[in-house]
Amino acid sequence: MPTELVRLLRASRNEAGISQLELSLRLGISQRHVGFVELGRARPSRPLLIRWLQEIGADATQASAALLLAGYAPLARDGRGRGDDHDAVAMQAITRHSPNPGLVFDADWHIVRMNSAARWLCGLVMPELRRGDGPLDMLAVLADPRGWLARARDPAPIAAALLAQLRAEQWLRPEMAARIDALEAALSRRYGPLAGTAAREPGLTSFDVTIDTAIGPVSFCAIQAVFGLPHDANRQRLRAELWFPADPATADLMRRHEDLQAADA
Repeated sequence: MPTELVRLLRASRNEAGISQLELSLRLGISQRHVGFVELGRARPSRPLLIRWLQEIGADATQASAALLLAGYAPLARDGRGRGDDHDAVAMQAITRHSPNPGLVFDADWHIVRMNSAARWLCGLVMPELRRGDGPLDMLAVLADPRGWLARARDPAPIAAALLAQLRAEQWLRPEMAARIDALEAALSRRYGPLAGTAAREPGLTSFDVTIDTAIGPVSFCAIQAVFGLPHDANRQRLRAELWFPADPATADLMRRHEDLQAADA
């Protein structure tokens, strides 16, 4: 068993003030077995390790780290605790990203929140798709000829890169397959075959884009971010997409928009 896991289990038990005997009684196993685990001579099963971590009061970050060190899948998000804390940070990030556009989307690629700059930019670039208060389906927006991608300069590499990312995510979210298939069909009709034309690796979740609007072109670098330590990440985590101005003219436009909003407030 990895030395790092042995140290983590022993240190976290000592920090909790629980003896090996007390832990063994709580878990319904022998003190000898607890000692063997803490010496690295025995490997606990995943259910036993999860119960062990619960009994010593390990938080979600410690628990996921221990499970990964033991060769098991980390904890799934249960809708409570630290996972929600990290999602709250994603929400705060787009607010603090002002005056630049920022949005938060879920694992199904539905936008759950946008900051004021992102709402304004969406209204400027694709006013037909911003009607109504329902959640915005990012895949439907990419597929729609009235969406931002259709108004981007050199859109095919961006389309190919996003499609490659979605196909990679599909391995863990097979329920998205039908929507991704429909997106690929729509993009292929518009731009031709996209296989092998991705501008980046699927794991590099950023892209540069220039979009033509009624008031002139705007240029951004868009970056997706997941908050928390690497072993806290899971397939249910909310993500923030932050758009950074790629030229002085776009940066000035976004500052002027924020100033106008402040004046109207």
